Amino acid sequence: MSNNPKIGIICRDDNRGLGIQSWEFYKHLNPYKTLVIEFDGEQCFRERYKNARFCINRINDDDIDWLLDGTDIVLSFEHFYGDNILDKAKEKGVKTILQINYEYYFGDKPDLIIAPSLWQYDYLPNPKVYLPVPINRELLPFKLRKKAKIFLHNTGNLKAGYDRNGTNILLKAIPLVKSDVKFIIKSQVETERIKDKRVEYIVKDEKNYWDCWKIDADIFIMPRRYGGLCLPLNEAMSVGMPIMMTDMKPQNEFLPKELLIKPDSFKPFNIASNYFEIANIKPEDIANKIDEVANMPSKHIQELSKYSNYIAEEWSWEKLLPKYLKIFKNL
Repeated sequence: MSNNPKIGIICRDDNRGLGIQSWEFYKHLNPYKTLVIEFDGEQCFRERYKNARFCINRINDDDIDWLLDGTDIVLSFEHFYGDNILDKAKEKGVKTILQINYEYYFGDKPDLIIAPSLWQYDYLPNPKVYLPVPINRELLPFKLRKKAKIFLHNTGNLKAGYDRNGTNILLKAIPLVKSDVKFIIKSQVETERIKDKRVEYIVKDEKNYWDCWKIDADIFIMPRRYGGLCLPLNEAMSVGMPIMMTDMKPQNEFLPKELLIKPDSFKPFNIASNYFEIANIKPEDIANKIDEVANMPSKHIQELSKYSNYIAEEWSWEKLLPKYLKIFKNL
């Protein structure tokens, strides 16, 4: 393929994870064509995309023909949102790339699968490659954390299902915490609440995702039950927060061991006919780990904060964009 392939990209313009993820790729890839899919019921921000074509709920054949015309590569995220795009792309000699989320992978076979983590990587068909989702360090600047007194949890929009972020388990754990700490539960939508004076609830769907992190907090806590890609994890690392998560793949392959919460057990689970393990976590184990972290010396919290910054820099757009471009050129 040419040194500068013409990239067509399928994006979302909402504030869900796929909307943020695809928007960042749009900003950094300078695509030749951009097709934006919108869904009923979602707040959309068309101003994020210049010279784009918009469609509602599903990509039709006219949209596909427009996207493929003159492009060398089509990149999409989690889905292609249309039945015929792979066949039509093959007919026209256009390469296809899908950055997947394993739990929602329905078996599409593009020319290349990009896995954003190594979770369930061995079960993906070839050809495939592992590359993290890049982090925008300019929008999410590092701040050194020096204590562990305010714990931030992000519930998201609660649409993933099955308490993926561990919000319900965390709410059961908080009353068991003995330390003098505070909790902030940040959510895009209303969520379950408990009566505990140490808990502050912030319900706001920020227009700009980076504004979510302009909060005075020290530690990011998410006893996640399953999943490979976690954008809030990436963002929290970028702003310097030490990360408390469940001791399971993929995060236990790169996060500090002393911050990981041991799951009680795992059970088989499936979405989109893909089987994987979902973690069961005891609230008391979360509470004990919070107490442990809350009593860590400031020096150690600062070291953990710097480590988050290190991982975020390794996954920055500055370092990862050349790797993405090399893959596109060699496809």
